[in-house]
Amino acid sequence: MRRLRGTVYVLALIPLRAAHADLSAQAIAMNCLNCHASGQAAASRLPDIGRLSAAELEQALLAFKYDRRAATLMPRLAKAYSDAELAAVAVYLARH
Repeated sequence: MRRLRGTVYVLALIPLRAAHADLSAQAIAMNCLNCHASGQAAASRLPDIGRLSAAELEQALLAFKYDRRAATLMPRLAKAYSDAELAAVAVYLARH
């Protein structure tokens, strides 16, 4: 009976983890949009990330993280996140 309760408890957490991952991606993405939102990007000559696919965004973020793409601030920011977090952010930004 204890084992059954434990299994039910773990299964109940799965949707919470998925929701938490999406909230984390959203929180990180909001930081991205501080500089890269459509109107702000055009005014500041920063890339407008709203036109990129999830794959393109993830590739760019990983390139910054692993120093395969040069920039002033983006490599520092990208290194603060795991590859999985960057992938989730890319998917979130591509959907919104």
